Amino acid sequence: MTCLGKETMILPDHEIIEAINRGEIKIVPFNPKNVGPCSVDLTLADEFVIFKQGSVIDPLDVESIKKGTTLAKTNNKPLLLKPGQFVLAKTAEKIALSKRYAATLEGRSSIARLGIVVHAAGLVNPGTGLKDPKPLVLEIFCQNSSPVKLYPGMKIVQIIFHKLSSEASIGYDERKKTLTQSALFFGGPEHFF
Repeated sequence: MTCLGKETMILPDHEIIEAINRGEIKIVPFNPKNVGPCSVDLTLADEFVIFKQGSVIDPLDVESIKKGTTLAKTNNKPLLLKPGQFVLAKTAEKIALSKRYAATLEGRSSIARLGIVVHAAGLVNPGTGLKDPKPLVLEIFCQNSSPVKLYPGMKIVQIIFHKLSSEASIGYDERKKTLTQSALFFGGPEHFF
């Protein structure tokens, strides 16, 4: 892929490992068995944000989000996702990227075949986790007509790393922060996502 005359690329397995060894990409904990030809499988944590049925969620009203959701920790037991149910989850792994890399997240076909759609807002910006590696938030929806069990530790999504044509001038964690709905989930009002 070419961007402004400079070559950008998806990293293959050996370059992913090299970037991890150099500390430019961090995956904590890292399991080398999860590295594929051009991606790394990430696993599901045991915390879920469950939206209360019938609650009105207003993205501009933090209180409506707090009132309309529940944080559920399953203590490493499966979560039964019902047909039509939507939850937020996070990866068990924490991720950090230098300002030289971005990443994208893709659902795994084995999960999609169960009628489970996993979306992760797609992009992991350069400089994410610079100060402190962080789990990635996943949006999960059950399209199946039957309930499906989601097991903590199961491979849920794959991360694909992209080398930028040059280093980003400001990393994601270096930006000025504003309190948004993402500051609400997984741990209270100070750090929702």
